[in-house]
Amino acid sequence: MLKPTNKNTSRNNIPCIPLDDCLAKTICLDGKKQKGVSVKTHSLIAGYVARELLNRLPLWLRKNLFPSGSELVAAAHDVGKVSPAFQEKLYSDIGHSLNIIDPALDEKIGYHYTVSQATVYSFQKYIPEILGRHHGISPNSVELPNSDGYGGKEWQKQRIDLLEFLKNDFKTDWPNISSELQADVISGLTTVSDWISSGSLFDEVNEESWKNFICKAVDQAGFVAPIVSNGLTFDKIFEFSPRNIQKKFMESIKRRGIYILEAPMGIGKTEAALYAAYQMLEKGNATGIYFALPTQLTSDKIYERMNSFLEKILDKSDSHRHSLLLHGSAWLRDTELGEEGAPGHSCFNSAKRGLLAPFAVGTIDTGLMSVMNVNHGVVRT
Repeated sequence: MLKPTNKNTSRNNIPCIPLDDCLAKTICLDGKKQKGVSVKTHSLIAGYVARELLNRLPLWLRKNLFPSGSELVAAAHDVGKVSPAFQEKLYSDIGHSLNIIDPALDEKIGYHYTVSQATVYSFQKYIPEILGRHHGISPNSVELPNSDGYGGKEWQKQRIDLLEFLKNDFKTDWPNISSELQADVISGLTTVSDWISSGSLFDEVNEESWKNFICKAVDQAGFVAPIVSNGLTFDKIFEFSPRNIQKKFMESIKRRGIYILEAPMGIGKTEAALYAAYQMLEKGNATGIYFALPTQLTSDKIYERMNSFLEKILDKSDSHRHSLLLHGSAWLRDTELGEEGAPGHSCFNSAKRGLLAPFAVGTIDTGLMSVMNVNHGVVRT
C-alpha cells in the first residue's frame, strides 16, 4: 500500500458542511442539474446492494471468499466524497457554489477515491487499497487523512463519523481479510455494488424509500440465480446417446475441481464438458459456465451450440437462456448501471464486465485478465 505523505500546512481548517448535505452526485431533471442523493444515502444503498449480492451467492462460495463485514467495505467506498473540493465541484455544478475552495483541487489531489483510501489508511490490511481502487485504478499518491487538500481535521472527522454511522447501521465490524484473493473479490463486490447503486432507480429516493428498490436493482442488473431443470439425461439434452469415453468422463465428476478430457477431434468433448457442467449446476456446486476458447473464431462457432444447450437445461422462464459473446459487440445494453453504465462508459466494455454473467462464451485471455493488473481486473476476479 502507498505510504501517505505529510503535506499539512498552517492553513486554517476549511469550513465543513453538515454530513447530510454532502452530495454523492447530481442528477438531471427537466434539463436542469439538481442535487442527487447524499453520500450517506448512497453509502447505505451500496452497502445493502452488496449485502443482497452476497445473500444470493451459495454458502460455500460466500464462506470461502467473503469474510463477515464485506458489505461494510462496499458501503464505505465513497467516503472520500466527504471532502471540500468534491462538494464544491458538485454544488458549483448546480449553481450553488459553497465558496470554500477551488473545485479544481479535486483533480489535483487525485479525486475522491484517493481521499477514501487516505481516510482509512490506518485500518485493517487491504481495506485502504480496496476503497482507493473502486473506480478501477489505484491512486498515484496519497496524503495523510488530515491533509489540507482533503479538508483538514474537521473534514476527516466528518468522514470518520460517516464510517461509524455505517458500522452501526450494518451492525458489523470491518472484515478480517486474510488474502489477496479475498481482497480482490471484495474489491469486485465494491465496484459492482457502486455501479448498481448509482443507477437511475435511486436518483430520487429519500431516506425512507430507497430500501424498497434494492432487490429490484439487483434483479435488473442480471444477478438472478439460473433456474436449472433437474434430472435431464445426456441424450435428452443433445439428442444422441453418449459414447463410452463421454460416459466415463461424466461418471468421474464427483465434486468441484479441474477435470481434463483428452480425445480425438469429433469424439464429443464439447458435449461431455457441457454435461459435466450441467451436473455441477444441478447439484448447486456451480453458479454458471464460462466457455473459454483459444480464439475469437472458435468461440464464434461454439456460441450457438452453447445457446442451444442453455435452452435445454434452463427453465423457460429463466432470463439467462442466451449466453453472451464476450469478445463481440457490447452486451446487456438494456441494463443500466448508473454512472459507469451508460453507453460509451467503461461498464459497457464487454471484456471487463462480461465474466459477471452466469453464462458466457469467450476467449481464454478474457478469463486470464482476472489475475492481471488491468483496470477493473478485480471485477473479473
